[in-house]
Amino acid sequence: MKKIFPMIVFSCMTAVVLLICIYRSLPREDVAEKAPEVADATMAVDATPETDTTVEIDAMSETEAVQGKEVAGETEATQDETRRVALTFDDGPHPVYTVKLLDGLAERDVQATFFVIGENIPGNEEIIARMDQEGHLIGNHTYDHVKITDLSVEDACEQVEKTSALVKEITGKDTEYVRPPFGSWRKDLECSFEMIPVLWDVDPLDWTTCNVSDVVRRVLEAVEPDDIILLHDYYESSVDAALLIVDALTEQGYVFVTVDELILE
Repeated sequence: MKKIFPMIVFSCMTAVVLLICIYRSLPREDVAEKAPEVADATMAVDATPETDTTVEIDAMSETEAVQGKEVAGETEATQDETRRVALTFDDGPHPVYTVKLLDGLAERDVQATFFVIGENIPGNEEIIARMDQEGHLIGNHTYDHVKITDLSVEDACEQVEKTSALVKEITGKDTEYVRPPFGSWRKDLECSFEMIPVLWDVDPLDWTTCNVSDVVRRVLEAVEPDDIILLHDYYESSVDAALLIVDALTEQGYVFVTVDELILE
Protein backbone atom coordinates (compact mmCIF):
# COMPACT_ATOMS: atom_id res chain seq x y z
CA MET A 1 0.00 0.00 0.00
CA LYS A 2 2.86 2.35 0.83
CA LYS A 3 4.30 1.72 -2.64
CA ILE A 4 1.00 2.29 -4.37
CA PHE A 5 0.28 5.70 -2.70
CA PRO A 6 3.32 7.55 -4.13
CA MET A 7 2.46 6.28 -7.58
CA ILE A 8 -1.09 7.61 -7.22
CA VAL A 9 0.22 11.00 -6.10
CA PHE A 10 2.72 11.11 -8.97
CA SER A 11 0.00 10.22 -11.44
CA CYS A 12 -2.27 12.93 -10.10
CA MET A 13 0.47 15.54 -10.30
CA THR A 14 1.28 14.46 -13.83
CA ALA A 15 -2.37 14.74 -14.77
CA VAL A 16 -2.55 18.25 -13.29
CA VAL A 17 0.55 19.34 -15.24
CA LEU A 18 -0.92 17.95 -18.45
CA LEU A 19 -4.21 19.75 -17.86
CA ILE A 20 -2.36 23.04 -17.29
CA CYS A 21 -0.38 22.58 -20.49
CA ILE A 22 -3.51 21.71 -22.43
CA TYR A 23 -5.32 24.79 -20.99
CA ARG A 24 -2.49 27.10 -21.93
CA SER A 25 -2.41 25.70 -25.45
CA LEU A 26 -6.07 26.47 -26.03
CA PRO A 27 -6.88 29.77 -28.08
CA ARG A 28 -7.86 32.77 -25.92
CA GLU A 29 -11.11 34.29 -27.25
CA ASP A 30 -10.75 37.57 -25.36
CA VAL A 31 -7.34 38.27 -26.90
CA ALA A 32 -8.55 37.37 -30.40
CA GLU A 33 -11.51 39.72 -30.04
CA LYS A 34 -9.50 42.62 -28.67
CA ALA A 35 -6.74 42.51 -31.26
CA PRO A 36 -8.82 43.92 -34.13
CA GLU A 37 -10.11 46.69 -31.86
CA VAL A 38 -6.57 47.78 -31.07
CA ALA A 39 -5.66 47.67 -34.75
CA ASP A 40 -8.71 49.74 -35.67
CA ALA A 41 -7.89 52.23 -32.97
CA THR A 42 -4.36 52.57 -34.31
CA MET A 43 -5.64 53.13 -37.83
CA ALA A 44 -8.14 55.68 -36.56
CA VAL A 45 -5.40 57.64 -34.79
CA ASP A 46 -3.29 57.62 -37.95
CA ALA A 47 -6.22 58.57 -40.20
CA THR A 48 -7.48 61.52 -38.16
CA PRO A 49 -4.54 63.90 -38.82
CA GLU A 50 -4.61 63.08 -42.55
CA THR A 51 -8.33 63.89 -42.78
CA ASP A 52 -7.96 67.15 -40.81
CA THR A 53 -4.95 68.23 -42.85
CA THR A 54 -6.83 67.68 -46.09
CA VAL A 55 -9.74 69.75 -44.85
CA GLU A 56 -7.43 72.54 -43.71
CA ILE A 57 -5.60 72.59 -47.04
CA ASP A 58 -8.88 72.67 -48.96
CA ALA A 59 -10.17 75.46 -46.74
CA MET A 60 -6.97 77.44 -47.23
CA SER A 61 -7.19 76.94 -50.98
CA GLU A 62 -10.76 78.23 -51.04
CA THR A 63 -9.83 81.20 -48.86
CA GLU A 64 -6.88 82.06 -51.08
CA ALA A 65 -9.10 81.76 -54.14
CA VAL A 66 -11.66 84.14 -52.62
CA GLN A 67 -8.93 86.56 -51.60
CA GLY A 68 -7.49 86.35 -55.09
CA LYS A 69 -10.87 87.20 -56.59
CA GLU A 70 -11.25 90.13 -54.20
CA VAL A 71 -7.82 91.48 -55.15
CA ALA A 72 -8.60 90.99 -58.83
CA GLY A 73 -11.95 92.72 -58.34
CA GLU A 74 -10.30 95.65 -56.59
CA THR A 75 -7.79 95.94 -59.42
CA GLU A 76 -10.53 95.87 -62.04
CA ALA A 77 -12.53 98.44 -60.06
CA THR A 78 -9.48 100.68 -59.85
CA GLN A 79 -8.91 100.34 -63.56
CA ASP A 80 -12.57 101.13 -64.25
CA GLU A 81 -12.49 104.33 -62.22
CA THR A 82 -12.28 107.24 -64.66
CA ARG A 83 -10.59 110.45 -63.61
CA ARG A 84 -12.76 113.03 -65.32
CA VAL A 85 -12.31 116.76 -65.58
CA ALA A 86 -14.14 119.51 -67.46
CA LEU A 87 -12.37 122.36 -69.26
CA THR A 88 -14.48 125.50 -69.55
CA PHE A 89 -13.70 128.71 -71.43
CA ASP A 90 -15.30 132.10 -70.89
CA ASP A 91 -15.57 135.35 -72.87
CA GLY A 92 -15.29 134.05 -76.45
CA PRO A 93 -15.58 133.60 -79.24
CA HIS A 94 -12.35 135.30 -80.27
CA PRO A 95 -11.73 135.31 -84.04
CA VAL A 96 -8.11 134.15 -83.65
CA TYR A 97 -7.50 132.56 -80.25
CA THR A 98 -10.72 130.53 -80.13
CA VAL A 99 -9.88 129.07 -83.54
CA LYS A 100 -6.38 128.20 -82.32
CA LEU A 101 -7.90 126.52 -79.28
CA LEU A 102 -10.40 124.54 -81.35
CA ASP A 103 -7.59 123.34 -83.60
CA GLY A 104 -5.58 122.14 -80.60
CA LEU A 105 -8.54 120.40 -78.98
CA ALA A 106 -9.40 118.67 -82.27
CA GLU A 107 -5.85 117.35 -82.58
CA ARG A 108 -6.17 115.88 -79.08
CA ASP A 109 -9.77 114.65 -79.53
CA VAL A 110 -10.89 116.65 -76.48
CA GLN A 111 -14.28 118.26 -75.91
CA ALA A 112 -14.73 121.37 -73.78
CA THR A 113 -17.46 123.80 -72.71
CA PHE A 114 -17.56 127.35 -74.08
CA PHE A 115 -19.50 130.04 -72.22
CA VAL A 116 -19.88 132.65 -74.91
CA ILE A 117 -20.63 136.37 -74.67
CA GLY A 118 -23.46 137.44 -76.95
CA GLU A 119 -21.86 140.61 -78.25
CA ASN A 120 -18.84 138.58 -79.48
CA ILE A 121 -20.95 136.29 -81.67
CA PRO A 122 -21.77 138.55 -84.65
CA GLY A 123 -19.06 138.00 -87.27
CA ASN A 124 -17.94 134.77 -85.55
CA GLU A 125 -20.92 132.60 -86.38
CA GLU A 126 -18.74 130.01 -88.09
CA ILE A 127 -16.79 129.52 -84.88
CA ILE A 128 -20.00 128.89 -82.93
CA ALA A 129 -21.10 126.41 -85.60
CA ARG A 130 -17.75 124.64 -85.42
CA MET A 131 -17.97 124.34 -81.61
CA ASP A 132 -21.28 122.58 -81.96
CA GLN A 133 -20.21 120.36 -84.85
CA GLU A 134 -17.08 119.17 -83.03
CA GLY A 135 -18.99 118.09 -79.92
CA HIS A 136 -18.29 120.99 -77.59
CA LEU A 137 -20.98 122.28 -75.27
CA ILE A 138 -21.96 125.92 -75.77
CA GLY A 139 -23.04 127.79 -72.67
CA ASN A 140 -24.21 131.32 -71.92
CA HIS A 141 -22.06 134.07 -70.38
CA THR A 142 -24.66 136.86 -70.79
CA TYR A 143 -24.66 139.37 -73.61
CA ASP A 144 -22.51 142.16 -72.16
CA HIS A 145 -20.62 140.30 -69.38
CA VAL A 146 -22.66 142.00 -66.69
CA LYS A 147 -23.24 141.11 -63.05
CA ILE A 148 -26.66 139.45 -63.01
CA THR A 149 -27.36 140.29 -59.37
CA ASP A 150 -27.13 144.01 -60.12
CA LEU A 151 -29.97 143.80 -62.64
CA SER A 152 -33.72 143.48 -62.42
CA VAL A 153 -35.26 140.13 -63.28
CA GLU A 154 -36.35 141.48 -66.65
CA ASP A 155 -32.93 142.86 -67.55
CA ALA A 156 -31.15 139.72 -66.32
CA CYS A 157 -33.38 137.52 -68.46
CA GLU A 158 -32.76 139.76 -71.44
CA GLN A 159 -29.00 139.31 -71.04
CA VAL A 160 -29.18 135.50 -71.26
CA GLU A 161 -32.06 135.36 -73.73
CA LYS A 162 -30.33 137.58 -76.30
CA THR A 163 -27.20 135.41 -76.22
CA SER A 164 -29.18 132.20 -76.33
CA ALA A 165 -31.16 133.45 -79.33
CA LEU A 166 -27.95 134.11 -81.28
CA VAL A 167 -26.61 130.63 -80.49
CA LYS A 168 -29.91 128.96 -81.31
CA GLU A 169 -30.06 130.70 -84.65
CA ILE A 170 -26.74 129.02 -85.52
CA THR A 171 -27.03 125.62 -83.82
CA GLY A 172 -30.76 125.17 -83.25
CA LYS A 173 -30.15 124.77 -79.50
CA ASP A 174 -30.78 126.92 -76.43
CA THR A 175 -27.88 127.63 -74.08
CA GLU A 176 -29.23 125.82 -71.01
CA TYR A 177 -25.97 126.09 -69.06
CA VAL A 178 -25.10 129.57 -67.82
CA ARG A 179 -21.81 130.83 -66.38
CA PRO A 180 -22.80 133.98 -64.49
CA PRO A 181 -20.06 136.64 -64.73
CA PHE A 182 -18.20 137.06 -61.43
CA GLY A 183 -19.98 133.93 -60.17
CA SER A 184 -23.02 135.96 -59.12
CA TRP A 185 -26.35 134.29 -59.83
CA ARG A 186 -29.90 134.92 -58.71
CA LYS A 187 -32.14 131.94 -58.14
CA ASP A 188 -35.40 133.75 -58.87
CA LEU A 189 -34.78 133.99 -62.60
CA GLU A 190 -37.54 132.39 -64.66
CA CYS A 191 -36.72 133.28 -68.21
CA SER A 192 -38.00 131.83 -71.47
CA PHE A 193 -35.93 128.63 -71.15
CA GLU A 194 -34.51 126.49 -68.38
CA MET A 195 -31.07 127.56 -67.17
CA ILE A 196 -28.54 125.69 -65.05
CA PRO A 197 -25.85 127.88 -63.47
CA VAL A 198 -22.32 126.49 -63.67
CA LEU A 199 -19.50 127.77 -61.48
CA TRP A 200 -16.03 126.21 -61.14
CA ASP A 201 -13.60 124.36 -58.88
CA VAL A 202 -10.23 125.51 -60.22
CA ASP A 203 -9.54 129.14 -61.18
CA PRO A 204 -5.91 129.92 -62.10
CA LEU A 205 -6.80 133.58 -62.74
CA ASP A 206 -5.33 133.22 -66.22
CA TRP A 207 -6.72 136.60 -67.27
CA THR A 208 -4.41 138.35 -64.79
CA THR A 209 -1.13 137.10 -66.29
CA CYS A 210 0.55 136.34 -69.60
CA ASN A 211 2.82 133.79 -67.93
CA VAL A 212 1.78 130.46 -69.45
CA SER A 213 3.86 128.38 -67.03
CA ASP A 214 2.21 129.97 -64.00
CA VAL A 215 -1.26 129.22 -65.32
CA VAL A 216 -0.35 125.59 -66.03
CA ARG A 217 1.24 125.16 -62.60
CA ARG A 218 -1.73 126.64 -60.77
CA VAL A 219 -4.13 124.25 -62.47
CA LEU A 220 -2.01 121.12 -62.06
CA GLU A 221 -1.43 121.81 -58.37
CA ALA A 222 -5.13 122.24 -57.62
CA VAL A 223 -7.03 119.91 -59.94
CA GLU A 224 -8.80 116.79 -58.70
CA PRO A 225 -11.13 114.28 -60.39
CA ASP A 226 -14.54 115.69 -61.38
CA ASP A 227 -13.32 119.29 -61.15
CA ILE A 228 -14.44 122.11 -63.42
CA ILE A 229 -11.52 124.25 -64.62
CA LEU A 230 -12.11 127.89 -65.49
CA LEU A 231 -10.05 129.41 -68.32
CA HIS A 232 -10.59 132.03 -71.04
CA ASP A 233 -10.30 131.65 -74.80
CA TYR A 234 -9.97 135.40 -75.30
CA TYR A 235 -6.24 135.49 -74.49
CA GLU A 236 -3.43 133.78 -76.40
CA SER A 237 -1.50 132.90 -73.24
CA SER A 238 -4.61 131.23 -71.81
CA VAL A 239 -5.07 129.16 -74.95
CA ASP A 240 -1.42 128.07 -74.91
CA ALA A 241 -1.71 127.16 -71.24
CA ALA A 242 -4.93 125.24 -71.86
CA LEU A 243 -3.33 122.94 -74.43
CA LEU A 244 -0.36 122.26 -72.15
CA ILE A 245 -2.81 121.47 -69.34
CA VAL A 246 -4.63 119.02 -71.59
CA ASP A 247 -1.37 117.24 -72.41
CA ALA A 248 -0.27 117.07 -68.77
CA LEU A 249 -3.60 115.82 -67.44
CA THR A 250 -3.89 113.28 -70.24
CA GLU A 251 -0.56 111.81 -69.15
CA GLN A 252 -1.97 111.59 -65.61
CA GLY A 253 -4.90 109.54 -66.86
CA TYR A 254 -7.57 112.22 -66.92
CA VAL A 255 -10.45 112.14 -69.40
CA PHE A 256 -12.01 115.41 -70.55
CA VAL A 257 -15.78 115.79 -70.55
CA THR A 258 -18.25 118.63 -70.97
CA VAL A 259 -19.84 120.08 -67.83
CA ASP A 260 -23.22 118.48 -68.41
CA GLU A 261 -21.64 115.04 -67.99
CA LEU A 262 -20.46 116.04 -64.50
CA ILE A 263 -23.52 117.97 -63.40
CA LEU A 264 -26.24 115.59 -64.55
CA GLU A 265 -24.74 112.45 -62.95
